Amino acid sequence: MLPRFELLVPENLEEAVQALAELGEEARVLAGGTDLLPQMRGGQVKPRYVMDIKRLNELKGFGESSDGGLRIGALTTHRALEVSPLIRKKFAVLHDGVSQVGSVQIRNRGTVGGNICNALPSADSVAPLLALGARLRIRGPVGWREVALEDFFLGPRQTVLERGEVLTDIFVPPSPGTGAYIKYTRRRAMDLAQLGVAVYLERDGDGRCRQVRIALATAAPTPMRAKQAEESLRGRVPTPEALREAAEIASREARPRTSWRGTEEYRRHLIRVLLPQAAKLALQRAECP
Repeated sequence: MLPRFELLVPENLEEAVQALAELGEEARVLAGGTDLLPQMRGGQVKPRYVMDIKRLNELKGFGESSDGGLRIGALTTHRALEVSPLIRKKFAVLHDGVSQVGSVQIRNRGTVGGNICNALPSADSVAPLLALGARLRIRGPVGWREVALEDFFLGPRQTVLERGEVLTDIFVPPSPGTGAYIKYTRRRAMDLAQLGVAVYLERDGDGRCRQVRIALATAAPTPMRAKQAEESLRGRVPTPEALREAAEIASREARPRTSWRGTEEYRRHLIRVLLPQAAKLALQRAECP
């Protein structure tokens, strides 16, 4: 059973920010509820107030910007992105991630903003957004601010959000390259990632990597960029040898831990295996748009 709490339903963003600023740690935000409600049932969290923000229509929806980038409202569901032809065609790495979050029922409820704010290293939508170079817009008591997604996480379930702040939008810059996300699990049934690798590549006319972003899930206390591996590929043709070298570097700069899902050593092995596979899939997509 859920513990007793008082339900708050703000009519607009300003009301939500003001209430959260006043209530502080006594309040929790309910978006899709796919993470908060199980935590409450299990007794991990017992908020005095639960704020349901689903009526905040300004946080819903997504669309392509005039420069070819993408804006995603924080309350947009994973399923909405999964079934979008725009996401499948132009932001394939993101489609890979959102289509592997839980079950269809969970994707119909769970929101992209909630997945980010949960700040779990295994979040399937976060690694692709990191690979796409996403930025976040946040509204708080003193106004608006933006932060790079890679700077948002402080630790497991810890973010830079301050008292009264709400994540409102995710912005993806124009992405003329191609990408892919591969998730490895113990079983193909609503399982958390033992390891996930997202790769985004842009190449010049000679086939060399002009832009490279590599993001890892369940490879550190937070979702992370493998920046040393990225640098090893920048300016090079992504040959199998170059990709193996980058994968080896990424496996060394990762900080995985041993858990019942897998050992540290096994997760480093998975990086060496999955990174070349994800890059190969991204390159295949570039050849067959």
